[in-house]
Amino acid sequence: MSTEQNTRIGIVGVGGIGTNVHIPGLQAVERCKITAICDSNKERLQIVGDQLQLPQSRRFCDYHDLIACADVDAVEVCTPNDQHAPIAIATLAAGKPVNIEKPVALNLAQANEMLQAQKAAGLPAMVCFSYRFMPAVRYAYELLRQGALGQLLSVNVAYLKDSGLIPGRKMEWRFQKEHAGTGVLGDLGAHLVDMTRLLIGEFQAVCGAAGVVVKQRPWPDREGMGTVDTDDYCMFMAKLQGDVNGLFTITRCAPGHSNTILFDVYGTRGTLSFNLNQPEKLGMGGKELCPDEPKLHFVDVPARYHAAQEQTFVNAVRGELGSLLPTLEDGVRCQQVLDAVLQSSAENRWVQW
Repeated sequence: MSTEQNTRIGIVGVGGIGTNVHIPGLQAVERCKITAICDSNKERLQIVGDQLQLPQSRRFCDYHDLIACADVDAVEVCTPNDQHAPIAIATLAAGKPVNIEKPVALNLAQANEMLQAQKAAGLPAMVCFSYRFMPAVRYAYELLRQGALGQLLSVNVAYLKDSGLIPGRKMEWRFQKEHAGTGVLGDLGAHLVDMTRLLIGEFQAVCGAAGVVVKQRPWPDREGMGTVDTDDYCMFMAKLQGDVNGLFTITRCAPGHSNTILFDVYGTRGTLSFNLNQPEKLGMGGKELCPDEPKLHFVDVPARYHAAQEQTFVNAVRGELGSLLPTLEDGVRCQQVLDAVLQSSAENRWVQW
């Protein structure tokens, strides 16, 4: 399509991630317009539709109708995980690019179906691995590509939240395996897996353990308690290409942490470190990497490493495939790791491929 025309986006799912991340992200893109929305919650649909000043004819309860809408050039999938695959496959079959929230699917089999649909359609399909757009991540990527750390030795990664301990938090789809597939492993850990693949390389084996802390939660719409069957925490070790060892900690039961991501890479020449609560800072240390200041210290990331997720997707719809765009194949590779960690936890052993 011409870059002089508005790129028209339809959003399926206008809950938290859709309204707090995707809508403002798209509104910041030049020559881009949100032309339709879809949600099974009719009240939510009307609230967001009014905010976007959309006509009633562009507010859908059935995603098939949004996909078929002539005023939609591409679709963003911001639904619970169990809906990712059917919506994405239907979108691609209709000849429209798609941007999918992570994790890409409930399991590897679904993810592979999505990838086959994308290959058959020959259209852009992006996955929302949002943190690869952070300046510190992109700066670290460039330094690692240049071999700044020498031989890579190990990586230590953590994603910490306290959202699982919010007093009185009710049952929702994230706590139900049939809708989410996994708990924090897919919701949070998918980001860590993607960043590690980007910065270090492919996973070769994992050994993990996952569990539930808050085992029951009150139903939001009826009496009684529901049983939580998705993980509140997950820890795993990994063997990565290049004989690099990894240690991963993921939890939604870490008091005091609203959304903390820590990433340390150690090599023979030095260390790179970032905390994405400060995404424009990158830590460096080591006598060879930083001879004038060998102790770990933080530097400002140059402006050229800044990027925006929604701009990247809209560019792809326009035929401009930018660097580090997270593809559906990246989503499949990530899902392979998530499935293996779950298998490892269930069988209490290393899983390799």
